Amino acid sequence: MTPGKSDSPIKRNILHVAMVFLALLAIVPMYVVIINATRTTEQINTGLAILPGKGAFTRTITTIVADWGDTVVIEGTEGENPDYQITVGTIRFYDLNPGRTLMEEVNQKTGEKELRVNRAITDSLLPRIAIVDYDGNRIANYNLADGTILHVNNGASVRKGDVLAVAITRPTVLSNWLFLTGRGFQIWRGFANSAFISICATLLSVYFSALTAYGLHVYRFKGRTVIWVIILIIMMLPGSLTFIGFYQLMVRMHLTNTYVPLIIPGIAAAATVLFIRQYMSSVLNMELIDAARIDGAGEYRIFNIIILPVVIPALAAQAIFTFVGSWNNFLTPTVILNEINLFTLPLLVDRLRGDIYRTEFGAIYLGISVSLIPIIIFYAFMSRFIISGITMGGIKE
Repeated sequence: MTPGKSDSPIKRNILHVAMVFLALLAIVPMYVVIINATRTTEQINTGLAILPGKGAFTRTITTIVADWGDTVVIEGTEGENPDYQITVGTIRFYDLNPGRTLMEEVNQKTGEKELRVNRAITDSLLPRIAIVDYDGNRIANYNLADGTILHVNNGASVRKGDVLAVAITRPTVLSNWLFLTGRGFQIWRGFANSAFISICATLLSVYFSALTAYGLHVYRFKGRTVIWVIILIIMMLPGSLTFIGFYQLMVRMHLTNTYVPLIIPGIAAAATVLFIRQYMSSVLNMELIDAARIDGAGEYRIFNIIILPVVIPALAAQAIFTFVGSWNNFLTPTVILNEINLFTLPLLVDRLRGDIYRTEFGAIYLGISVSLIPIIIFYAFMSRFIISGITMGGIKE
């Protein structure tokens, strides 16, 4: 057996395990977000789940029937015959306030008016009804979910077995969506704003980075090495170091509440320049450029007509990385944008946490899941360009 060949299966297995591990690191968080988008806040608070929540996609109907024990024991009446039979109880409403947790609606099928539970305002203000005996002692208690139709009125008498209410629970995904869009969450405007910023930033970043990389790779001039070193240094510096100065500059230039600070700085993408230049050094043939010059083509014509088609794999790979980074950008829009009609989708999703009464985590996760759709589409249709761009950029022809 040739030395070294025996190690190749082991190396391949290690490589495969590493690739699966990295894939899981990318997929598992996304899967958890999507699963939580199908669950209610109460279900999410119970812990992590790997399957959609109960009733995620189907409507459930539950009938609430009056029921209590035949014998009720009254505390503090020891030795005074504390047990007695209860045959009829009285309904009491708790935290059912007209206009808030209790709404009067007309049934579209029967035309009759119905009392319907609206929603819980807070965790402590939970709509419920109770049954009390003649002395006002509570003998049964029922918590009411959103959308519950009441068949009894406050103060009405009921017997055991009477129908108190019918709880009609919408599919959890639909409830989360209605809650998401029912609180001024302008999802389509957020989509449009994020798409406009991401597309413009991606096109400018990729084109001008390619132009910079072309100039550094093709032309020989004094200071070329210095410029390249500066680009590498900029790439290694964290953006947080210059963020305060960047914000002050935007304020002085009166560019806050505009998309200019979110689009134009993308032109100076040091990492993109590095990647494209390395790719050009591996695939670009200088004889092709010389032939074009001999034929009388100008420098910009050579770049736009000849060079760009050659480096399409590198451009596509960097376009996806830039698009995803711009789409998920949260810090810069948070500081620059103050008007809600300019907000990007991540900013709108973050506003869902601002409810002073109750935080609907299911709606938040659904908003995050919706914001992932463009990223998933990009990776699904452009992954082949990413792979070819990375592999070809690392092979010297």
